[in-house]
Amino acid sequence: MLWALKLIVHALFRVAFTLEYVGVENVPLTGAAILAGNHPSYLDPVLISLPVRRRIRFIAWDKLFAIPLLGPLIRFFGAFPVDTTKRDQQAFLQALQVLRDGDALGIFPEAGLSKEARMNALLKSGAARLAIAAQCPLVPVTIAGARAAWPRGQWLPLPRKITVKYHPPLRPPAVAGATAAEEPALAQALTEQLRQSIERRLLPALKVGAKRAELYSRPAWALRSYERIPVWAWLAGLGLAGASWALALPTAAYLAYVLLDIWFLPQGRMTKVLRDLALPAWLAASYPWAVAAFVAPSAQAAFLDAKAWLLGLVLASVLFPFHWTSYYDAQRFLRGLAIGYLALWWLEAIRPEGLGYGPHVLSLSFAVAYAVTVRHLHWPLAMVGSLAYLALFWLLSPARWPLDMLYYAGAGVAACGYARVVRFVAHDGRLA
Repeated sequence: MLWALKLIVHALFRVAFTLEYVGVENVPLTGAAILAGNHPSYLDPVLISLPVRRRIRFIAWDKLFAIPLLGPLIRFFGAFPVDTTKRDQQAFLQALQVLRDGDALGIFPEAGLSKEARMNALLKSGAARLAIAAQCPLVPVTIAGARAAWPRGQWLPLPRKITVKYHPPLRPPAVAGATAAEEPALAQALTEQLRQSIERRLLPALKVGAKRAELYSRPAWALRSYERIPVWAWLAGLGLAGASWALALPTAAYLAYVLLDIWFLPQGRMTKVLRDLALPAWLAASYPWAVAAFVAPSAQAAFLDAKAWLLGLVLASVLFPFHWTSYYDAQRFLRGLAIGYLALWWLEAIRPEGLGYGPHVLSLSFAVAYAVTVRHLHWPLAMVGSLAYLALFWLLSPARWPLDMLYYAGAGVAACGYARVVRFVAHDGRLA
């Protein structure tokens, strides 16, 4: 049951936190071992345990065991209490017995959540003393990003990128021949090695997090080139089909939101995310009205049955990984998507007898081509999901697949080529 639960939780965490593990091979699969890491969030015991193919018994704050439901649950998974206000000899002996039984032990030397982004100034030497007493490897673990996901005092976690790195094990010094006065110094030296190993990865990650936070707090970006495409599309519709309030309204609403973001909305992570997702939302919302402008009335029913809102949902999910990877890749993706959508309207003006699946096939073909060529985070999932969605249209209308589907799929691949070849100046002056 434990392994099945770990698989389910691991899959959920991969989606919610874009969870990434590094160096899992450094954890011994058999024999006594101690895993000791920084403690930025409530998620840390679960984060450390998920990829390790053995049971880890954690030393946990004794007050957690008095909480209804939580106490029995963590005890069921092998945790045992420690009084962090004093040197708890009983907890030490119990932990030492776990190691002598050849099991893995999890411990957080900070003896509580980190008070700041980096590790607390004073670390408990219990992990080092246990490693020395049991003469077992001590594996430092760096958890980066969890503080942003679930900081102290917050009730529920937020979707943030988390990385967990398992460092090469530290070998404890032999104490044979050491005096009682020398043993605390040996434990303190090993504790300092542990801190250095953890912070060697943690401090650069904190700098990246600070830079990302600074990016989110910047003033709203000015109107970007691809954000003018809705206006160009409306002008194209005006020239081809005449004035249409039905086509103008979603475009006016989109521009009003963008200008509201530029002039008035307080800036933060969510504001920036919504600004990026506004364009896919406009693509999905405007398509039914565009159909009325471009397509003959006899064919409009088939087009509107394609459920444009579902396309917007799929495109939003394809964009999801970009918010933990590269801002510039996200902008390039949006530019290519908008260019492809603008081209789509011209293609359907030329061939108005299509099935109405044009935006789905073109956009998802673009997403597949972009995933294959850029290899962004979770690109296999984006590619497989998009291909499965395309297969749905083949099942709906296999007779028209070779003609209609490949016609739009080719346009999607061409839009990807355009996005990859043509360079743009990003809002910060970088050529992307």
